[in-house]
Amino acid sequence: MKPIKYFAFLLIAAGIVTLIIDPTKGSEMLLLAGLVILFVTNGKKPDERSISLKTSSAYISLIISYSIKLISSNLYSHQIIRVQLTEINHFLILVFSMSVMIFYTRMYLNLD
Repeated sequence: MKPIKYFAFLLIAAGIVTLIIDPTKGSEMLLLAGLVILFVTNGKKPDERSISLKTSSAYISLIISYSIKLISSNLYSHQIIRVQLTEINHFLILVFSMSVMIFYTRMYLNLD
């Protein structure tokens, strides 16, 4: 594994801890940076399959995340849930975390 991936995992772990301890605005930046770095770094030898999987994983996660945003906004407006996804950084964290999960699941479990 590349050292940059270790750095990304360190940022993600530190970001999760920071977000739990300090829920103020801007505390999610470490987590977001770690997820972005983990998603954009390439493996040992990037090939057409991994690039295609990464691109399609980003598309899929964007569609799913936006659907979650629309559903949660609707549920919040009808006072069914008390939490609303309003911060753009929280939406980006959702998109990149889903992208990473979908990509690595499809890459290593061959779910195509």
